Amino acid sequence: MTRRMNHLFAAAFTLAALTLGQAGLASAGPATDVVKAKQTVLFDLLKKGGGEDQKKIGAIFDEMLDYSALAESSLGSEWAARSEAEKAQFSDLLKQLVRKAYERNLKKTLNFNIEYLGETESGGVQTVKTKAVSKTNAREEPVEITFKLAQKGGTWLVRDIVTEGVSLVGSYRAQFTKIIKKDGFPALLQKMKDKLAKGDV
Repeated sequence: MTRRMNHLFAAAFTLAALTLGQAGLASAGPATDVVKAKQTVLFDLLKKGGGEDQKKIGAIFDEMLDYSALAESSLGSEWAARSEAEKAQFSDLLKQLVRKAYERNLKKTLNFNIEYLGETESGGVQTVKTKAVSKTNAREEPVEITFKLAQKGGTWLVRDIVTEGVSLVGSYRAQFTKIIKKDGFPALLQKMKDKLAKGDV
C-alpha cells in the first residue's frame, strides 16, 4: 500500500474499518475493548456474507459510530447556520455515506493484523492507537490508525478516526465547507445524494 493510497483511504473513511487480526499486547482500556469487540464481530459477519448478516453489520455500525458528533463536527461553523430540517437531512446522508464506505473497505482490508498500542484520555475523549500490518506482504508499510471515542449515555462511541495523521472529520469539514462557500448548502446535499446513487463512497 503506497503512502498516497493511505491518505486516500483516510479521506474516504476506509482504514477506520480495518478488521481485527492478532491484537497487540499493549495495555488496553474500556474504549479499546469496545473497538476490538465490535471489529471482531464485523469480521465474522463479513466472512459469512449472508443477507441476514448484512442487517447485523449495519446494526454494529450504528452501535459503534457517533453519527451526530460526526455530522456536527464535519460541518464545523456551518452547523449552527442550518435549520433543524437541514441538519436532519445532512446527518442522514452522512450516515449512509459513512456506513457504505465502512463496509466496502472492511472487505478490502481483511488481510491485515491490528496491533493495539495503548489508550490515552484527554478532555473526556479516549484515544485508541492502533497499527495495521499486512498479513501477506512483509514489506508493506504499516498504517497507523487512531480512534477517538467519547461516552454518550454510558456507551463508548467513535467520533473521529485519524489515519496516518489525516482526520476523517477534518477531511470532511474541508470538503464540505469548500462546497458550501462556493455553491451553497443545497449543492452539498445534492452532491452527497449523487455519491450515494453512484456508489462513489
